[in-house]
Amino acid sequence: MSRAVEAAIEWLKAHIHQLQEAVRDRGAMLSEKIKQKIQEWMNPLVDEVAHGGVGMKAGLEGVRAALTGKNPVWAAIKGLVSGLSTKAKVSLILLLVLGLLLGPVLLVVLLLALLVMAIVAAVRAAAR
Repeated sequence: MSRAVEAAIEWLKAHIHQLQEAVRDRGAMLSEKIKQKIQEWMNPLVDEVAHGGVGMKAGLEGVRAALTGKNPVWAAIKGLVSGLSTKAKVSLILLLVLGLLLGPVLLVVLLLALLVMAIVAAVRAAAR
């Protein structure tokens, strides 16, 4: 009976290890794709800020707000967004939406990883 249990534990360990590797590989591939998309969306935004007068406008709006006693950070953000081109605004909106959508997904992935680690730890403890 104990050999059957040990064999079942070894089989379970092997399959959990395979599952863990598959999840890790898929996660790496998915994160690379997400990284590339974010980079594509960030390029117009960064170009706009670096080469246009947007950064200067944001700074001036922040200083103006500080002098009038308002929040300079919020004013600078509004000045930055108002000076962006349409393409850069769309990129910014896509980045914000992506962040809002990926937050819960990343939480679920983290919880699944913790669950797999707990199962692996339980199997290892049972094997000892």
